[in-house]
Amino acid sequence: MINLLKSQILTEKSLISLESSKYSFQVDVRLNKQQIRTIFEELFGVKIESLNTSRLVKKSSNVNRYSKGLYKKVI
Repeated sequence: MINLLKSQILTEKSLISLESSKYSFQVDVRLNKQQIRTIFEELFGVKIESLNTSRLVKKSSNVNRYSKGLYKKVI
């Protein structure tokens, strides 16, 4: 279960949203909202009020000219 949660996203925008208790994480692309909700409630012992997800494509580099894959962002 812990390997489905990849990392916390720390950007300027996500640090500003921390003040309003919104956390951004990168999770496995195959998870849906219900599965993400149960994972976070079991791991962190919190009740989630709302959950926003988005599927993003990592930026490609100019040297390699190929996409580095998909990831899912949870707020």
